[in-house]
Amino acid sequence: MRATIAGLLLSLVILLSTVSLATPIFDDPKADSHSEIVISESAQKLLRGNPVYFYGDDAPENAQRLINSLKTKLGIVLDFKGLKKSNIKFIGIVTKPTPGGRYYTVYYIVEGQGIDPQREVRELQKISEEVKRTDIEILSARSKLSPLSLQVSYDWNPIGSVQWKRSALDSASRAYLEFKADYSYVTTTSGQYWYLVHTVTQGRAVTSTVAVKSLETIIDANHPQNPWQQIEDWCPKNDGGPKTVYSYTFQINNAKEGSVSATVSYETSDGYYMKWKDRTSGYESRLDVTHEYYKQHYLRPDIAWGSQLTVEPSAIFSADPSKGMGRTYYLSLDHVVKGTFWVRGGSGAIYTMSTPPIEFHVTVYPWKIVEYDQ
Repeated sequence: MRATIAGLLLSLVILLSTVSLATPIFDDPKADSHSEIVISESAQKLLRGNPVYFYGDDAPENAQRLINSLKTKLGIVLDFKGLKKSNIKFIGIVTKPTPGGRYYTVYYIVEGQGIDPQREVRELQKISEEVKRTDIEILSARSKLSPLSLQVSYDWNPIGSVQWKRSALDSASRAYLEFKADYSYVTTTSGQYWYLVHTVTQGRAVTSTVAVKSLETIIDANHPQNPWQQIEDWCPKNDGGPKTVYSYTFQINNAKEGSVSATVSYETSDGYYMKWKDRTSGYESRLDVTHEYYKQHYLRPDIAWGSQLTVEPSAIFSADPSKGMGRTYYLSLDHVVKGTFWVRGGSGAIYTMSTPPIEFHVTVYPWKIVEYDQ
């Protein structure tokens, strides 16, 4: 065991000599005392602002142990227990203090074969530097933590984000399915917590024989054990298209800070358009939107070979502490992302292939609990 650990540590030293410094967690399937010490040290370094990463087949297991040790500190808590059979090879985590007791939390997750750990560590370091440079108390249209397509008022409190990247279809990685969710919140005059969940789903073809057919995004808060949470608003709604640009503004008029807003906008490339089908159930608090992608043609819609589609279905959820047992102010969600692609075979035949979905469970917490006079 000691020889294995020494070899792994030596490999990591060589790796880190070529990239910016991060804190590595090596692949160790046994939760022995030495690995627990490593987790404890990494937890301390993470809260001091140093990025931490996990690489290898047991990355989800090791990441979960670190997350569990910091459940009362992290703004976003991911559950990797159901992902033991996934192909996740790299998990990076970055934090930054907020004015409350929780830390702004960013996860960077890479799934699939052929991962270059040096490249992913460099990408994690870029994320870390961006978080360090940003004033965490101001989430605005000019904030580096806010996607360019999301325009928000100054009053939203950022909680963090989950960025998930994976190769899809076949071993040649002819297409990618990628997902990002950004979470922020405001409090209301009635004591509720309203959470903005802004998502970015991208299907990306890397060869001219593959095309994005459709992308489905699900955000599910329908948990019978959590009666305090529900969906309040979402976009896009109904069935729509063909369209090249989509925009929607969320408005909350009873926020403690006054009226607050968030505008989501996204568009297709020139010569392409999108349609969408909204299967969201407000009663079940479950957003479910599918976008379809086409190339413009003067006679009929055409397949968008070799291109990419980026869409941003988003929602507002509320958490009402008065409806739960005790101070139930957090939000618990299941994310599911599905991609279907057109593929042209060597004989010229065209068929569809669906990627394994991106799925994970997340719990998000506000910076602090606000007490109200009743």
